[in-house]
Amino acid sequence: MIRKFRVQSLEFRVLVFILSLFTIYYSLFTEVQAKIYIDINAPSFRRIPIAVTEFKNLGTAPDREGHSQKMTEVIKNNLNFTGFFELLNPASFIEDPNRAGIAEESIDFKDWAAIGAEALIKGGIIFDGQRITVEARLFDVFQGRMITGKRYTGDVKDFRKIAHNFSNEIVKSFTGEEGIFETSIALISNSIGAKEIYVMDYDGYNIRRMTNSGSLNLSPNWSPDGSKIAFSSVRGRSWWLYTIDLKTKEEKRLTLQRGLNISPSFSPNGDKLAFAYSKEGNSDIYIMEGNNMRRITNHVAIDISPSWSPDGKNIAFVSDRGGSPQIYIMDSNGEGVRRITFEGNYNVSPSWSPRGDRIVFASRRGGKFEICTINPDGSDLQQLTYEGNNENPSWSPDGRYIVFSSRRDGGTGIYSMRANGENQRLITSKGVTAINPAWSPRTRE
Repeated sequence: MIRKFRVQSLEFRVLVFILSLFTIYYSLFTEVQAKIYIDINAPSFRRIPIAVTEFKNLGTAPDREGHSQKMTEVIKNNLNFTGFFELLNPASFIEDPNRAGIAEESIDFKDWAAIGAEALIKGGIIFDGQRITVEARLFDVFQGRMITGKRYTGDVKDFRKIAHNFSNEIVKSFTGEEGIFETSIALISNSIGAKEIYVMDYDGYNIRRMTNSGSLNLSPNWSPDGSKIAFSSVRGRSWWLYTIDLKTKEEKRLTLQRGLNISPSFSPNGDKLAFAYSKEGNSDIYIMEGNNMRRITNHVAIDISPSWSPDGKNIAFVSDRGGSPQIYIMDSNGEGVRRITFEGNYNVSPSWSPRGDRIVFASRRGGKFEICTINPDGSDLQQLTYEGNNENPSWSPDGRYIVFSSRRDGGTGIYSMRANGENQRLITSKGVTAINPAWSPRTRE
């Protein structure tokens, strides 16, 4: 566990208007308003030029494993991932790193303004055996003032967690919304033979196995509080639904009736679980609440893959009742079924954005699957991927990013991208076969 202490922070008020995306912060130390505005959805959105200097060794003990550089790179990768910032090339830096410090009074902000920086990140580390103390600070170059600063203490092995936490602070300072750098992604991998559930950090690091059943496990889905994962598993020649506690790794079987119990999906408040169940052929959507199980679709077609809307009022699902698998939406009680996809003859794996404005799904086009998004009313379908075979999309908790599995470049791995399809990148290690990703909610240890 990392103990975190605030060093100093300028007070700021976030005024949200239009699409709740403009953010203005104010300084306690000057009446001059900081001129940083972010509307990341505006057509004229301009990335904020930001300089990130390598963290300094502030103590006497040597940095034998290069953690100062590693922490700096984690923060830079995080900021680059967002699409909010333009990272300035260190080769353009004027400041002498050997003479400059990390305190406000030791920084010549004119040097940073001269290269176009509007924001500046500095930090330092003190090493004490296997323990570290980290000072991390974000500055407004225009005002020559610190926006926010944090002090962290922890084990040396916690350096990535510390970097992720401060990256979240940076994003929050500019947007008023927490970042997603401390979130996790669940996935399925057969690295040890059986298809087991693993969890990794959002950027692919710190992967760890959760199940050890030796059987086929699929469809991981996070509880809203991030404490457990529901999944489907073949055991005893039947598909069952289970949950696994992420801390204790204790498994609990949820379904009691034999058959095909698959594709679980927690409701937004976590008190219900939607899933598909088939006993004698076609499957329907059921909802489990406590020990009670009730059917909400009753059709001769196959109904699977439920996904709740963020307000809990609707459920998206897949059905072939129109002749081919398509995306449908219904009220959470099963009424008001309406089809929303009409383009493409095979559309599956819907996932409802946490913002409620889009549904992402996999669509078969030209013999392979591509990731697409659509409005809940069926308008504005957009194709996001054009390379490889892409399936099982899942939203980040802020609705700005999508993770998915893809067969491209000779392997099958987990990729992430921005919600508009930009910056597609492999986040699992090359050579590791991984599918079925599910992005966690924001959680705090």
